[in-house]
Amino acid sequence: MSKSTIPLTVGQYTEGVQPGFSQIMMNLEADKPNTVMRVSNVDNPSYITQSPLGFYAISEKSHKDNAALYFFDNTMTEQAITLLKGDYPCHVSLSECHQFLGVSHYGSGSFDIFSLTSTGHIGHQLASIYNTGKGQHPTRQQGPRGHQLMFIPRSNTLVTVDLGIDELNFYHYASNNIIHQQRLSLPSGSGPRHLVFTQDGLFGFVLCELDETLCVIERKGRGEWRVIHSQQGFPEHECKEAAGAIKLSPDERYVYITGRGQSVISWFDITSRSAPRYQGYVASNGVFPRDIGITQNGLYLIAANQHSNNLAFFSLDKKTGQPTLMPETLALANPVCVLIGHS
Repeated sequence: MSKSTIPLTVGQYTEGVQPGFSQIMMNLEADKPNTVMRVSNVDNPSYITQSPLGFYAISEKSHKDNAALYFFDNTMTEQAITLLKGDYPCHVSLSECHQFLGVSHYGSGSFDIFSLTSTGHIGHQLASIYNTGKGQHPTRQQGPRGHQLMFIPRSNTLVTVDLGIDELNFYHYASNNIIHQQRLSLPSGSGPRHLVFTQDGLFGFVLCELDETLCVIERKGRGEWRVIHSQQGFPEHECKEAAGAIKLSPDERYVYITGRGQSVISWFDITSRSAPRYQGYVASNGVFPRDIGITQNGLYLIAANQHSNNLAFFSLDKKTGQPTLMPETLALANPVCVLIGHS
């Protein structure tokens, strides 16, 4: 595979569109075509992740409409479905060892943890987590809003991100139970959405949706986490209460975030972990960038522009982090999740 060929799996909202998600072999050379294949029959597969054994997708629906977790092997010929008890799942993640999986439910404000079998299939449900309370935002924080569960690298700790109550909660997990370790409050009304961790598991970068801030958390000597820094994610733009995605460059020198309301991507130099330095922004070449993905070689960034129904492609300067828009674009209905790499 050449550097100019990018394999993508894209989650999409499917109202008015054929159910399923898209797998794409995107060629960034003008004389080569792009291969787009619609696969599976999942309704609203708004988040997808992958292990060496296959793909996991959530169907973002209410419990009464059969919200579900799907597993597909890498050939896409085998499918297994697990119905979920929560409402409107919006995120799915895997542990480093690929033995555990976490699902976040925005509607019910809950989180589920499952074990995985040696073949990658979904095993038993290890635990469900339910938060209580509300935040200060009059319409967006009327109760818990589960947005992400992440397994922290080089540890047996997971963290839940709750937009509705401005909290991160940390748990120790094992094969038969989870134990609550710490509750970490973020600024009132901030609305934490997603976070990413450095591979040493010592620093996390939290993107807050409502006040559009970028917060840094650090694990201290006894294992407790603290918020050590906060700054505006889009300092050259008015806040639209709609920060979207956050991703680290593979070399962990830069963090990239999307402003859905402003349709921009901004980036920060994080070589000084405790004090990210704002570098600038670029337009997302579309409307409402819900997600972004970065290739493993760090050369390209792909933006999923949900409301303009397109993927936009950027080359990345590995020295400066600067994204540069490429001429290629791909029309695709309601793209909301970009996963780079598929069989």
